[in-house]
Amino acid sequence: MHEDQMLVADTANRIFSEECPPEVVEQAENGIYAEELWETLNANGLLLAGVDEANGGCGGSIIDALIILREAARKAAPLPLAETFVAGQALNQLQQPMPALPITLVRGNFELSKSGLLKGDCSRVPFGRNCQSFLIAVNDANEQHKQPISLCLVDADQASIEQGKNISGEPCDRLLIKTEMTASRIFTVDRQWLNYVELLGAASRAVMMAGALEEMLQMTVNYALERRQFGKAIAKFQAIQQQLAVFAGEVAASKRAADTLLESAELNALDVAIAKARIGEASGISAEIAHQVHGAIGYTREHRLNQLTRRLWQWRDEFGNENYWQHYVAEIFLNDAAGELWQEITELKV
Repeated sequence: MHEDQMLVADTANRIFSEECPPEVVEQAENGIYAEELWETLNANGLLLAGVDEANGGCGGSIIDALIILREAARKAAPLPLAETFVAGQALNQLQQPMPALPITLVRGNFELSKSGLLKGDCSRVPFGRNCQSFLIAVNDANEQHKQPISLCLVDADQASIEQGKNISGEPCDRLLIKTEMTASRIFTVDRQWLNYVELLGAASRAVMMAGALEEMLQMTVNYALERRQFGKAIAKFQAIQQQLAVFAGEVAASKRAADTLLESAELNALDVAIAKARIGEASGISAEIAHQVHGAIGYTREHRLNQLTRRLWQWRDEFGNENYWQHYVAEIFLNDAAGELWQEITELKV
């Protein structure tokens, strides 16, 4: 990271460390939205990093936004930051001004009539009740992938919400819409554009998982040094040391995979695929070790470890799990007409 990006990371880390303790996360899971934290991030220009100033953003690059998401994930920040990042970048690509925030991109069962009537629903919309705007993808399920995809920008007061939760304890609601759209709020994109949005989502979840894993490792090492059994710290026991060594190796691999996404403002599909797959794999191994070392205390709902691991399980499946992205990587190499598989693999940055 260069100097400006280090400043972004330091600012985000300070805000989340000071204003997002486990109590804030617990309150959010009990239905109290972290409004003050959201406003602090907004006041510091961290909500729309990477979005052009001409479109109502804060400027910078996608790298800045991914750095902020990684810092947010370290503290399990209970806010629709990744959702706003993906939808904001989607609108920025279309050179559209930012609507009221938070905003999320919704891909569900929606239809748009020729007269402009949008209707349909989506059963699992993260932070649906907290969003002020929705970017709805229509014709997304077209099997032939030939028809253009319509995007409809919808205000929250045009939608109905049935509240629910996901495994992380965060809002995950059913969105129902039946409203007349104006032409100025309907955009047409192709399948390639939607694939790019999928990459944005996968990249965001990859760096978030990596950030959470780094935090979990530090917590687990500290706990092992403090917790005593039979007159000495459990970190002195060989079995614990071996587990921590495995944990550290997984986190190091995850960090390196995530770092490749912070080297260029242009996302590389192969880098994203490898990062999402590798970090997803590491999440399962690392969470198991973290809880084994912490013992029963790590399972209490208000403990930071519990807050992080539940989100890891959720993020691992969103925007494609490791099986999905491993197949993606395999197809890229197997379909290479040049036949230079070994050279391409050895030249990878991860």
